[in-house]
Amino acid sequence: MPLISHEIPKDLFPIHDLINDYPYVLGHLLNLDKEYADFYKRKLETAPFSILDNSAFELGKSIPFQELYDLSKEYKPTHLVLPDVVNNYTQTINNANEYLKEFREEDIKYIGVCQGDTFEQIADCIDLYTMHRVDIIALPFDLIKDADYVTVRYRFFKWWIKKFYTVDPEYYKNVKFHLLGCENPIEFALFKDNFYAEQLINSIDTSSPIINGWLGTKFTEDGLLGGKPKAKLADNLDIKLSKEQLELISYNIKKFKEYVK
Repeated sequence: MPLISHEIPKDLFPIHDLINDYPYVLGHLLNLDKEYADFYKRKLETAPFSILDNSAFELGKSIPFQELYDLSKEYKPTHLVLPDVVNNYTQTINNANEYLKEFREEDIKYIGVCQGDTFEQIADCIDLYTMHRVDIIALPFDLIKDADYVTVRYRFFKWWIKKFYTVDPEYYKNVKFHLLGCENPIEFALFKDNFYAEQLINSIDTSSPIINGWLGTKFTEDGLLGGKPKAKLADNLDIKLSKEQLELISYNIKKFKEYVK
């Protein structure tokens, strides 16, 4: 089963390790919230696997290169997400090339995010990151703009396996994937019986069980029955959770693992 991390508000910091397999850190919050920064600095000191994200989903584009580099040096995650621009293939490719040329360090591993308008452009991103020896390749939930976000990643994954991976498995032998967020957590049930997914999907992050839990939405056997909430974890760090909200969050986390495993 892939490693799972759910971004959490401060109320859940004391039970972070009961909820999560690894710390997933939003870079822009480290310079905005001292309590958040102090908590995750301690977490990253001992975590065998950790991700420092560039906050492109939250901000629309990555935090600046120099700031991202400085954060990586200060907080020392095992993996840093390279700067990307949401739904922008050309700028994402340019950003990755420029960042690795100027700031690459041998003591940190990188995650490259795929952005594009077509499956072919997403595959080009994978080839670029493979050429650069990027450790993990991330597929965002909104992989192709205006597609069916519940199925688009799985459809791409099957297409890429058939068209690329099985054709040249030696070239792609070190490829590992991270799944960034989700529209509906039932999506992950599509992957769990796929032979290649079991080999290639390393990790997942999503705040879906947490946000839906505090909003009063209970996961079902068919996943999330309503739409993806507009709320973002980064905007609700200080939310105070009631007993009922905590119970529903706990239920959703358990149900999420059933979708994945």
